[in-house]
Amino acid sequence: MTTRTDNASDTAVELHADVETYYDNGTWHTRRCDSAEPFASGASRVRLIAIGVEVARWNGLRHIIRDTDGNIVEVNRYVTGPYPSRSPVTRERIGR
Repeated sequence: MTTRTDNASDTAVELHADVETYYDNGTWHTRRCDSAEPFASGASRVRLIAIGVEVARWNGLRHIIRDTDGNIVEVNRYVTGPYPSRSPVTRERIGR
């Protein structure tokens, strides 16, 4: 598994196969953190977060949400199972 460490000074969240929603060049993107290419892109932040949540839920991953400046603002962890919960198991809001 590829692992890299986030460079944000206010947190030490390790990024690996988690799902990340971020803003780049005027567009919102969602990708797996172990991939440079997003699997979804668009103008709507809410829509891209919803896509990231679904992927994280079904794969039992964390969903990392960044603001337009690239800072991590929320980290939600999901678990797998026959009927994954719609709510995260843990939620961490950063910088609020």
